Amino acid sequence: MNDSGIKYEIHLIQNFAPSNLNRDDTGQPKSATFGGFRRARISSQCSKRSTRLQGPLAELLENQGAVRTRQLIMEIAKAIDTKEEPDERTIEIVAGVFEAGGLERPAKRSGKVKSQAAEAIGEDGEINGNEGFESGNKTKILLFLDKMAFPKLIDVFKENWDDLAKGNKEVKEKACDKVGRLLFEAVKAPDIALFGRMLEVKNNTPFGKYNMSVEAACQVAHPISTHKIDMEMDFYTAVDDLNPDGETGAGMMGVVGFNSACYYRYALVDRDQLARNLARKTERKNGGWAQGLETQDYEEADKVVKAFLEAMIYAIPTGKQNSFAAQNLPSFGLFVKRKGGVPVSLANAFSTPIRPVRDDDDLVGLSVNALTKHWDAIKELYGDQGIKVTSCFHLQQEKRLNGLAGSVKTSVDKAIHEVLRSDEETK
Repeated sequence: MNDSGIKYEIHLIQNFAPSNLNRDDTGQPKSATFGGFRRARISSQCSKRSTRLQGPLAELLENQGAVRTRQLIMEIAKAIDTKEEPDERTIEIVAGVFEAGGLERPAKRSGKVKSQAAEAIGEDGEINGNEGFESGNKTKILLFLDKMAFPKLIDVFKENWDDLAKGNKEVKEKACDKVGRLLFEAVKAPDIALFGRMLEVKNNTPFGKYNMSVEAACQVAHPISTHKIDMEMDFYTAVDDLNPDGETGAGMMGVVGFNSACYYRYALVDRDQLARNLARKTERKNGGWAQGLETQDYEEADKVVKAFLEAMIYAIPTGKQNSFAAQNLPSFGLFVKRKGGVPVSLANAFSTPIRPVRDDDDLVGLSVNALTKHWDAIKELYGDQGIKVTSCFHLQQEKRLNGLAGSVKTSVDKAIHEVLRSDEETK
């Protein structure tokens, strides 16, 4: 389907048992203030990483995916020296090519460094700023590139190693250009195409003529609880099995924070941007795109969209799961396909916190009811905003669907199939 301008949205209601899915710097569950009340929160970085590691998308990324690493220079040096601990001179020569290409060598600051040319990994494994560090003389620049780039980069250095080791400037310049081209192209992996890559390089350098950054095709909101929450603490002890007879007391003890929350999760995928990123057709000319998108580009994008939607549903953060085992799937999901108009988050359905008032009130059901009522109100006020298709799935929420009753499918697979169908298939 060569239909341009398509965007996909996913809205989920997911209730978790007591858990600590995503911790802050003190080890407590993350939270945020929304609508004037404290809510449970999961970072978007955590949500994206959970999605990358989940079933359908993880399978797609097994061979085609990307790697985030600070070890690129070391891996190239290991391949040159063919040993686990390469010589410092080898490391310096490899690092020097990246530096000459335009990635600024970090400057030491209290044992660590700041780098304009690096991405930092947050606690949940996702991009979280622009930081790098240096250990001794082993410069480490964090890069996000597809797996196929590794052997190609190593080949560039091996083919030119003797001249690079001699300090041949002409060969070094050519090697820089080849590395720059590889770094430019090494972003066709689905996860880079979805979540983007930020990499700044100096102007007027071999790398500078390439656009190293990739605009993300996917936006992922921070999941927040539909209700206000109070943090709880678990005081735990562990018995020492080898305590001498008559000796009492715990072998260890501690406390861990947790909560139980029903989350609203939201994500958006720009199909055109995803297709361009996957095909690396991201260059602009005279205010427009230099290259047009073809049928094959859209077909590759649709495979990734399908895998992403499925993975979003089954993605569960791994934080403290050995202690809490909060393996709870969504109770409701709404898929929306738009062409034109503006995407709409439904988070404001919960600006007033959901609050059970009767003994038989169900927090999940009340959340679904609030979301679907807000959906109806948004459509009535703003119109369809380019809506082409809606479909949804639910678990025992028949009485809460309001205006979405006509969009219900009997399973997750059918709901996804419905929203991804082309216009020709729906005729």
